[in-house]
Amino acid sequence: MVAMAGDGINDAQPSRRPTSGSRLGTGTDIAISSAGVTLVRPDLRAVTAARVLSRATVRTIRQNLWLAFGYNVLAIPVAAAYSSRLAAA
Repeated sequence: MVAMAGDGINDAQPSRRPTSGSRLGTGTDIAISSAGVTLVRPDLRAVTAARVLSRATVRTIRQNLWLAFGYNVLAIPVAAAYSSRLAAA
């Protein structure tokens, strides 16, 4: 993984090459639009916080997908059995 963080003044074009790019909100419009993450405050320590937040978000999404899959594996047969019992009555 290659990441680049900059202000967007003179690095808008090179920021398209890395796997992940982040820009400060004070940069140019083209730099902000080409970045994967735009930091609102001019503080590069927020790059670390953004990475931690994105990992936590992906972990939550994966956990929810597995919980939904497990629920459906259990609930669909129960619903099918209940509906067939209602149809027979």
